[in-house]
Order: sequence, then C-alpha cells, then structure tokens
Amino acid sequence: MAQSMHQKCPTYWLLTTLFLSLACSASSAWAVYKPTGVFSSSGASQSNIYQNPELRGVLIRTGWSKLEPRPGEFDFSHLDAQVANAQKHGVHWSLAVAGGATASPAWLIDTLQADFVQISFRGKSRYRLPLYWDPIAQARLALLAQELAERYQGDPTLALVYVTQMTSNGIEGHLNGVDMNTMREAGYTDDKWVNACKQAFARSFADAFKNKAIAIELHELNGSAAVPTRIMNELWADPSLEKRVGVGLWWLSGKTHYQAGLIDALTAYPGDIYAQVIGRSDQSHRFESGDYSHVFEQAKQIGIRYIEPWEYEFRSSGRSAQGKWNSAMADFNQWADTHYRDTPANESATRCPASGTQKK
Repeated sequence: MAQSMHQKCPTYWLLTTLFLSLACSASSAWAVYKPTGVFSSSGASQSNIYQNPELRGVLIRTGWSKLEPRPGEFDFSHLDAQVANAQKHGVHWSLAVAGGATASPAWLIDTLQADFVQISFRGKSRYRLPLYWDPIAQARLALLAQELAERYQGDPTLALVYVTQMTSNGIEGHLNGVDMNTMREAGYTDDKWVNACKQAFARSFADAFKNKAIAIELHELNGSAAVPTRIMNELWADPSLEKRVGVGLWWLSGKTHYQAGLIDALTAYPGDIYAQVIGRSDQSHRFESGDYSHVFEQAKQIGIRYIEPWEYEFRSSGRSAQGKWNSAMADFNQWADTHYRDTPANESATRCPASGTQKK
C-alpha cells in the first residue's frame, strides 16, 4: 500500500502548520496542529515499525531522572537519538517524560527536600512519590517543561506533548499503590489535586510549549470520576489555554465497565482526546469479548482523534501482529481525518460522540 504524503512527509506538515498559522483568527497568536490517526506507543528506535503504511508517528518517552540527572544539568541524548530516527523515517512524534514515584530524580527529595509519601507500586515497595502540590516539585517541573520546549518546540514534527505528573508512574493520572489515607494525612484534598493539575503542571507545559497540542492523562481517582472530570472540563474551558490542553486516555480497551464513570464523562467531553491502547492485540483478555477490534469501535464512540497501539501491531518482522490490524488502523486513520483533520486549537468544535462528527 502506498504511503500518502500526509502520513510520511514532515515538510507537508510544516507547510500545513505555516498555512494554519497565517489563516488563524486575529484573536489568537497560534493555530496549533493536532495529530490524528495511529501512532506507535513506543519502539521509536526499532526500524521495522516504520515500514507499516498506516503509521503516522511514534510516542517517544523517557524518565525525568534520566533527562535531568542533576539539578539544572540536562542530557537529551537519549531523546535526540529517538527523535532523529523518527524524523529519518518521515513521521511525527509525541513526547512523554515520566516523573512521579518511578521516574522523578532522587535529588528532588534528597537535595531540594520536596515533600513526599512512600508507596508500593507494581510489587515493589518504598517508592517515593513527591506530592503534586508541593511548591518545590511544581517549580522544578515548570523548569523541566521550559527546557524541553526550548529544545523541541521549534520542531514541526513534534505533534503532541504529555504533561509530566506526580502520580504512580509519572505519566498516567492514577494513584495505583497509594494509600489514600496516607495521602490525606499528607494534605490531599480533591480541590488541592485539581488545582495542582491545572495550575502547576498542565499550565506549566502549555505555557512552555506555546505552539503544541498538550494532553494530560486521566484515570478515575480515589474510586470516582469526579476529580478527572473536573480537571478536563476546567482546563478545556479556560480561555487562556486556547483549547490546546486535551485529555490522554492510556487504557483504551473496548470495555465499558472499566472506569465506566470516566467513559461517560469523556463521551460528553467537548475537547480533544488522545488514547493509548491498554495492551497488545495478542493479550485478548484485556479487550472486550477478547476482540481487539472493539478498541477502534470504542474510539469512534467516545470521539477519540488519535490512538497509540503498541509497536507489536506495526512491526513487519519478528514478534508481531503480522499486519492483522492494518485495515482497522487504515479505517481509523480515514475516520479521524474526516472528523478532526486540521482543526486549529483556537477553533471551538463540539463533537457528537456517537458518530464522532463535529459541529462548528
């Protein structure tokens, strides 16, 4: 299957972005390209994912501790190598820097004395989770966002930036393994958490990356969809963010009973949704009725513009899906382009989630 220009040519997107910038209304300084279609959730360094004709881009991720091993000293070599490989193959890339309990640098607590709680996560104990609302953590993450933006904001192939969070794994918005009684003793309240997400982190990344789409990944928190629903709706309604901060959903499975309250909230949400599939297609137990195709059906029902299947789906050799889902990915690319292509961030679009259509 031939590769179309919009799939593989960064120059095309550079010209598109320039056109949108010139065409945007005078009320906004930026018109921001927002990605559509399928990106690989990882595997940027693997050459055999890039042969897949449906691949639009790749998620590139690293940990904050690897990126900033000492305060103010940054090592971008790991990211730069992955970015160069994606660019060599003519695709876009998204950026995720993990923080939280698993990837925040030790100096944040040991040297700068940010407040924290100890948690257990994925069978390991004594992880230290810096508190989301701690002013030291807030300030250092704002500096991290600024450094990242200074290096990558001018790259037209960077399509999406995920917000680094003070959560269990530092990207996803869950507190798995966290004793909420301990968190409350440390000062947690719903209001404090929502404000930390809105003011310290989502705003820090949006202010640093002024010409990029931003996503904050959300899960139900403390057994309820109330907190993530507040976060996503209040960020989307904030006029100063110009409709650039959307929602990340890294648990797309086709199932409707998992985080059902948040699924309902996302279906009603008027903003942009960027999703990652919960697992590989050969992990059938993770999908509704054991059928991976429900992922694409649910994405359309909710109104998701962008999906990150795992690299297993894209590989052309070795352990892979052997192209089984290429037609489903092609169909989703076409659907997403039809409903979301080239919608500048400063344009308000209301989605009709059942069909994914837009009304201006």
